[in-house]
Amino acid sequence: MKPNKIIGVKEIKSIEITPFSLMASSIEAILAFLTAAFTLIIFEVSTVISHFNIYSNVITSLDVAFLIISPISGFFIILAVSYFSILLYNTLTPMVGGVKIGLDGNEITYIPLFSFAFILAIIEGIWAFIIGLLIVSALPILNNLLYTSTPIITTIININTLGLNPIKETSVMSPLLIIGLPLAVFIMGFTYNILIALLYNYFGPKIGKFKLEFVNVNKSVYELKSIPLNLVPIALATGIVLAALGFLVELMSLIGLIDLVTLSNLGNLLGSFAFRGDVIIYVIPTFIIVTLVAVFYNYLVPIIGGVKLEME
Repeated sequence: MKPNKIIGVKEIKSIEITPFSLMASSIEAILAFLTAAFTLIIFEVSTVISHFNIYSNVITSLDVAFLIISPISGFFIILAVSYFSILLYNTLTPMVGGVKIGLDGNEITYIPLFSFAFILAIIEGIWAFIIGLLIVSALPILNNLLYTSTPIITTIININTLGLNPIKETSVMSPLLIIGLPLAVFIMGFTYNILIALLYNYFGPKIGKFKLEFVNVNKSVYELKSIPLNLVPIALATGIVLAALGFLVELMSLIGLIDLVTLSNLGNLLGSFAFRGDVIIYVIPTFIIVTLVAVFYNYLVPIIGGVKLEME
């Protein structure tokens, strides 16, 4: 392997599934463990302060179980999700094109909008279709449990008086979940991804660009060997992008419900958004997450290998 300075727009033709899945699931397991430990520390402190330490034996047992289950479940869930997502990406790329990124050495200079947004929105739509299909498959079982296996609940709620028909409700929900949900997720995902790329292209060069250290493995195959820890500009750029995106979402929600009240409150929205420190709210957790991900990635690369991309 040799260091290679990449210049120009490169399309990610494919991603090696195993290294990506193992890296993503390993980082998720570590983060899940740290999150569980932090949560339990806060809970223990609040429990002692609240004088509920009489349940310390029960709480300690739950603590141990939570610390074990959380990283293990996180590992296998992310392993499955990332494996299938990358499989979808590699399958779709020859048909719709892959994500393109503009590189200048180890810096991502800009992100072409359509190529970034389109394939990711398709993958998100496929996931929505699978989830909708699972929900539709579960609806008859849930209806059966609700209407036949739980007469007490049915009597208490008196669902029949509401005019609900389980067969009718399932027939109405099925097309909404199988067709409407994936379509809605695709549209929202495409719009969201376009905004992310657009905001990065605007703020990135002004504040700080993402940096990735690639080495050339074989012809067009590159391995992400490390993530440089220049995290302050990255966190600041990401925080501003997310803050701007959050502001746009709030603004669009107002436009969707526009009336005299929202018009009168528009100035208050702009003022409160500017002065309540939304950028800081986004920057701090972003800085922590980006730092941890970069540190864990760089630590795990010699152990399990880096993510490998085919770029042309």
